[in-house]
Amino acid sequence: MFLPIMFCLAIFLRPDAPPQYERMNKDDFSFTMKKLTKNVGQLTIELKNSLSVPSCVVYLSSPSQNVLLGTIEQIGSYHFDIPVFEKAVTVRLYDPIHKKEITQAEVFYNNE
Repeated sequence: MFLPIMFCLAIFLRPDAPPQYERMNKDDFSFTMKKLTKNVGQLTIELKNSLSVPSCVVYLSSPSQNVLLGTIEQIGSYHFDIPVFEKAVTVRLYDPIHKKEITQAEVFYNNE
């Protein structure tokens, strides 16, 4: 009976570990956006260094809407089909586990 009580107390009384959360540098990412057709564009994100967070979700934000594009997991290039916007958009990389923004960047079409 003593052992289960001690086990439960250990769970409730354990100290909280401070999160080792660092924002990633903008140099760790490369963002390009181009129009493929009149209504469809493509956003390319190149991850140059390993992520320091367990999850990374990509959002595309414009003044009129926010679009969830997908996830980034490891070093490499990621291509997302996007609707065509009239002006620059903001790409936000977000860690949903820690509920923190990883980085954000304003992106313009490169073939105008």
